[in-house]
Formats: sequence, structure tokens, C-alpha cells
Amino acid sequence: MKARLSDRQARVEAERCLGCFDAPCTAACPAQIDIPGFIAMVRSGNPIGAAEVVRSSNALANVCGKVCPQEVFCQARCTRAKQDTPIAIRALHYYATQKEVERGHSLPRPFEPNGKSAGVVGGGPAGLSCAFALARLGYRVDLYDRRLPGGVPGRSIPSYRLSGEDVRSDIDFISRFVGFHQEEVGRASLIALEKRHDALFIGIGLGVDRKLPLPGANLPGVVPVLDFLESAREGRNALQGERVVIVGGGNVSLDAAATAQRMGYREVVLIYRRGEKEMRVWTSEREEARGAQILFFTSPVEIIGPDRVRGVRCCRTRLSDRLDATGRPLPVEIEGSEFVLECDAVITAIGQIAGGELLDLFERTAQGRLKVDHLLATSRPGVFAGGDCVGGEGTIVQSVADGKNAAASMHRYITRGSDR
Repeated sequence: MKARLSDRQARVEAERCLGCFDAPCTAACPAQIDIPGFIAMVRSGNPIGAAEVVRSSNALANVCGKVCPQEVFCQARCTRAKQDTPIAIRALHYYATQKEVERGHSLPRPFEPNGKSAGVVGGGPAGLSCAFALARLGYRVDLYDRRLPGGVPGRSIPSYRLSGEDVRSDIDFISRFVGFHQEEVGRASLIALEKRHDALFIGIGLGVDRKLPLPGANLPGVVPVLDFLESAREGRNALQGERVVIVGGGNVSLDAAATAQRMGYREVVLIYRRGEKEMRVWTSEREEARGAQILFFTSPVEIIGPDRVRGVRCCRTRLSDRLDATGRPLPVEIEGSEFVLECDAVITAIGQIAGGELLDLFERTAQGRLKVDHLLATSRPGVFAGGDCVGGEGTIVQSVADGKNAAASMHRYITRGSDR
């Protein structure tokens, strides 16, 4: 990320904001942040007030100020772009939240207790957002996760994009209002939690990497992308050798490529079975991984090696007329186009699926994710869900929005009875 704005730069950039009525940038923000409102506070020299405006809508204010894909959401709708260039909304957001971190979070007035309790399973963005929103409504909130809170931001996003301090500042703020319990929740314990709380939220994410359905996929040296990114963030090296092949074509695969380059691997090659036009990634991610070699229209056929990874047998592909579930053309192999990429390790980044025995208690979608209605209610009365375990791989801010919306539905369920 570029260097943080100085006070002068922030004021000058904030002056460019047109202060739109019914602002399209706010409408495009999943968390519904009052963007003209917080920018007006930056313009007036009140960055702490600006940060408070942001945090009132987004509990992970500092995290999203650092990594939210602004080109997808708010800045893509900025009216100022019709005159020259869009306002640097995320940069102003991060400027304000960093000022708040430096000066210390202001203490909000205590939330009036309502005598009810709510449980949250999962300490990622959806769970943290839901927990804070429930606390604001007066609930006693307990959050359960087998690991420390933070989820993907705290474990898998590379540290060059998001530092541990950025994550901890948001968690430290939320911890003032939420009780954290480091324990794993399974089938039996979830049923116990249903009896302990007036309503529950499930935000367990995905967390299980899809396996490559190829010969040799179980060889030593084949590493799931989440394992690689988590080990790198912790300062460990999950790979051996100097040459790495990454199989995938999404933002996470680019994170892996950029991380491998920063770790000093001599060759980093990403193979993707479609073309560049079909690669659904953010501009910022492509920029970070620009030093890696990307082989488009290339599909793995076999992982080679008698004892550990020695290479990947690949073939060339072309796009067919058939479409997959996402509307993209399906690639087909070109006969006689096989070749071998020599390498010492393979990182698999072909997506994640939901995992955990507690999922067996719920009705699920064809993709294996939790099935919910328009209120984010699951098939179990009083249990709601959101984030990636419902919608699949999404952005942090989308999970934050799910958590907020689920909290509102839980409040309605508890105070008025089920709408189901």
C-alpha cells in the first residue's frame, strides 16, 4: 500500500469531495459507511470524529481502511470521477483510523444492557461485526473460536498488505464489549450454546482448501495456499527449494505469488486455465504480484515426483462455448500440448470449502455452505449465519455487512419472535 496521507494531503484530498446528497459511494459500500460525513470531518480537521463515523458502521474500521478493494466498491461510484479522478476514499478512511490508533480509541458511552444474551461462533470479520453490533443493542455477547479472534485478516492476508497491529487495534476495541472464548464448537457444544443464549450467529468462514484432483497431489511439497500464507505470516517457511508453481487464478493465488517473491524464491510461476480477461482479481493484487510469471490457458495434469514434488505436467487449454456456474466459458485441453514445469513446490489455490462437524446440524446448499433465508436465518430456529460460510469467498467488508445484518435479524427474532 502507498504511504499514509499526511495531514495536509488528507485535507487537500477531502476538499475535493462534492458532498453528494444520497451519495452513490455510500450506497456502494456494503457496510453503509457515511462516506461524505467522515470526509467532511477530515476536511474540518477532525480525524478522530471521522474515525468514529466509520467505526459506527464498520467494527473492522482499521482493517478495511487498509485492504478493502475500493476499486470494486465506493471509489468505483464516486461522482467526482466525472470531473477528473475519484476521491481517494480508502486512503482518507485509513488516515482517520490511524489517527485514532495513535491517539487512542475514544470510549463510547456504555451500552444499556437489555438483559438478553447472544452467542457468536467464529472470530473472523462476520463474527466480530455481528458481536459488536449486538453489543451496541445491549446484549451480553460471547464469541467462541478455537483460535484467537481475527480470522482471515489476522492469519492469511500477507503482512505486507495488513500488519498485525492493524488487526489488533480493531480487536482490542471490540474486546471492550465482547467476551472472547478460545474453544472449538462442534455438534454437541453448539446445541449447548443454543440453550445458553437467546440467539446464535455462525460465522465460521470456509477454511478448508480444495484439493487438486490430480495424480501426485499428495506428494510432499504440495501445500494448500492457506497453510502457506499462514506460515509466511508467522515467519515460517512451508516450502523447500527455489522454484514454486502456484495453481489458481484468484486474489488468494496472487497473494501467494507476491508472498513467495518476497520470501526470495528464484522462480515463481502461476498457472491459470483461462485467460487474463477471465481472471477475476483486483487491480491492487495484480500490481503486488507483477514480478511473478503467469501462464494463461495452462492447466495442471499431474504433479511429478517419485518421493516429493519435482515438477508439474501441464497442458495448454482453450475456451469452449460451454459456461460454468459463474458464467465464464469452460476451458478444454488441447490435445498434444503437454509440457513439464520443473519446480520444488506446488501451492494449490483453487478455492476453499466450508468445514466443521457442526455444519451437519444445518440445511446446506448444493455447494455445501449454510443455507439461509433473506434474514440470514438458518434451518435451526434462533440460529443465524453470514460471511463466507454462506456466500462463498467474498471480501472482508461483505462479511462485515453480513454480521451487521444478522445482528439486526437476531434482535428482531429475540424481541418480536421469529419471522419465519
